[in-house]
Amino acid sequence: MKLPILQAGDQPWFMSRPVTRRTFLGGTVGVAALTLLAACSGDDEDADDSAASSADSEAQTTRIVALNTGHLDHLLLLGIVPVGLGVAKSANGDPSGIPDYIYDRFGDVYDLAAIEQVGLRAEPDVEKIATLEPDLILSNDRADEALLTQLRGITTVVTTNGGSEQWKEDLGILADAVGRREEADALLTAYEKDASDWAEERGNDAVVSLVRGRNDEYILTGPSSLSGSVVEDAGLTRPEGQQFTDTANHDLSVENTDQLDADYLFYSFDGGADSLTDSASWRNLEVVKAGNAYAVDMDAWFLNASLVAAQYVLDDLKDRIGE
Repeated sequence: MKLPILQAGDQPWFMSRPVTRRTFLGGTVGVAALTLLAACSGDDEDADDSAASSADSEAQTTRIVALNTGHLDHLLLLGIVPVGLGVAKSANGDPSGIPDYIYDRFGDVYDLAAIEQVGLRAEPDVEKIATLEPDLILSNDRADEALLTQLRGITTVVTTNGGSEQWKEDLGILADAVGRREEADALLTAYEKDASDWAEERGNDAVVSLVRGRNDEYILTGPSSLSGSVVEDAGLTRPEGQQFTDTANHDLSVENTDQLDADYLFYSFDGGADSLTDSASWRNLEVVKAGNAYAVDMDAWFLNASLVAAQYVLDDLKDRIGE
């Protein structure tokens, strides 16, 4: 399934047209326009002026600076291109900090190269942000309070929770901030239905193992993570040693490689840690012998936290596990 992208000027999905994948996304500005027209006294000239004012408002582009994980994904999905972006080095090495899966999903729709970099997420360039004249800055609750104070001196700041385990709630917070909550809720509902429908069609709760590299370490990814939540939404289960919920990840020592055995194994060692794939312990895993160990995109599966990444992971699972 490919989530639709909200286009500027789309009629709201909850108005006259039937709900389909192509029509359920629309701007909340349509509701505002109808409310305004209904409140008019009936004077045609006033109504025309109101309609023109609504159209002008709809045509305006909100100037947003996005500073944290998931913000770019969700803005693009809702039809908004930020003017500024705080970046983290992407696993694919792209100096723009925009992962390949984002380019693949939105590169033909939006000019992503036009988005101004404003420094690293943890230490953005406040002066550069100010020159972009944003009317909204997106950060998260984990940001340094001194930084947030500086940003609030520029314009309105909305903070999401941060952390991959809260990506669904963060989508709602962002959508509220840009006036597109109903669109976001519809997209999330579509994803969750896609996952549950596949679980019902598949008819099994196959065991799925998740591991990645970080610097020179190996990391087990638990249920409290983006990919872990997708596995759960799809009705799949995890090995006993990967059912922890105290944090999103646990370290894995080479001596405990057997903890990776499962019906299916999804992994990425890009950008950190020598690959286990050449070791005897890896080759001896039953999941490897069965041909069910798959390398996946580090950014989408393990580093980002958004509905776009979640759908990417779900589609990967469906392709590899099938029915």
